[in-house]
Amino acid sequence: MGSFDFIVVGGGTSGSLLASRLARSLPRLSLLLLDAGGENTNREQQTFGERHWTREVPGYNWGYKTVPQKNLKGREIDYSRGKGLGGSTAINFCVWTRGPSADYDHWADLVGDDTWRWKNTQKRFKKVDLGLSKPEVHVGTTSMWDPSFGDFLERSWAYYPRNFDHNSGDPLGVAVCQLSIREGHRVTASGAFFNPPPPNLTIMINAPVVRVLFQGKKAAGVEVNGKKIFARHEVILSAGAVDSPKLLLLSGVGPPGDLNQLGIPVTQSLPGVGKALQDHLFVFLVTKQKPGSHHRISYIDPPKDLEEARKQWAVDQTGPLSSYHLPQMIGFIRSDKILASEEFAMLSSESQELLRMKTKPTHEILSQAPYLSAAAPDLYLSTAVVFSGTEAGGEVTLRSSDPADDPMIDPNFLSHPFDRRTAIQSVRETLEFLQTPLLAKDHLGLAAGPAGVEDDEILVRDK
Repeated sequence: MGSFDFIVVGGGTSGSLLASRLARSLPRLSLLLLDAGGENTNREQQTFGERHWTREVPGYNWGYKTVPQKNLKGREIDYSRGKGLGGSTAINFCVWTRGPSADYDHWADLVGDDTWRWKNTQKRFKKVDLGLSKPEVHVGTTSMWDPSFGDFLERSWAYYPRNFDHNSGDPLGVAVCQLSIREGHRVTASGAFFNPPPPNLTIMINAPVVRVLFQGKKAAGVEVNGKKIFARHEVILSAGAVDSPKLLLLSGVGPPGDLNQLGIPVTQSLPGVGKALQDHLFVFLVTKQKPGSHHRISYIDPPKDLEEARKQWAVDQTGPLSSYHLPQMIGFIRSDKILASEEFAMLSSESQELLRMKTKPTHEILSQAPYLSAAAPDLYLSTAVVFSGTEAGGEVTLRSSDPADDPMIDPNFLSHPFDRRTAIQSVRETLEFLQTPLLAKDHLGLAAGPAGVEDDEILVRDK
């Protein structure tokens, strides 16, 4: 392959955008984008109505799991990461959220760069998801709703504030979830930014990079499929929060002690590589719905209708699968009880100040998602409770010096007292929401959830 001006490793969410922008802004220079997976362009795997199962498609998912989590009774937690062009945008649920303005303003303060302030990011966002003439990522909501979904929304708004645009910078309240969709298909990062790819960009798939090559302290190229490829200017790692540190560590960049234990020569001592991993958990609360009420499979029910919908989709990409299964309720909730807790009072003043900012939620709820379990009842409604504001820090380390081995991923879930309080109170308040008379009249109780509402019933831990 020889050499290129720039090499970008990883064609996922950020890599696709970065490679496209860089190539188009430097048309006289050559760029190479490398990805370990495939093209991920099979339209049958991008049907928006069945997007929740794409992560099960062979070759689309790295299939990572965490190390056993001591605060979750030793369980190994699914840590799905998209593999191939588009990365996790090829397997996620297509929820499009910009987040609260408070986060952007905080990042601007951290790095001393006002470019990151919320008001200064809007031009870039609008280019991506709105576009004056042609948006790069098509974002919106479905034009067809199951009538019972509208009833469910109205009942939710009777309990939580109504939010007409959760991407306005203030996401607090309940909204109709905005999703990345175009003509009944998911929009992936590669589909959005390589449509078409710039002519000076070469894309190599099924090309796992095993290490970065250095000339002294400078990254000079990469090794892939037994070959060495060099960059005349820069090597850019864009392989995600798991595989970027993995690649650095395999290349001898990281904590010297860890590298020495695995027999990897130290290229550069950087103790922070792979450290300070932060991620958030979510859990499903599932109610068993009464016949005739709003429930998950009411979008296409009974089964023979679903089969007909799939046949129609195969012919001309129209019908229920192009619109149904789409509408979801999303809510960003701010719990006064979490912010008044003893655990909150123990946080640093900086953390308290950030969590008190007026657009900052403590947790998120997302309804109408499928409960991905064989134990789901015939008629059900699931509500995912997502815990925000993680204080715990984890790490990504190497299992061995073999690039083919999965890294060891330890998010250290719920190791911090505030994270545990957030999880407990978020679930408790969501249970209260589901038990409001307008919603409770449609269900027969929990099919999946805690045995009660006490702390030790919501979060069951080993003693």
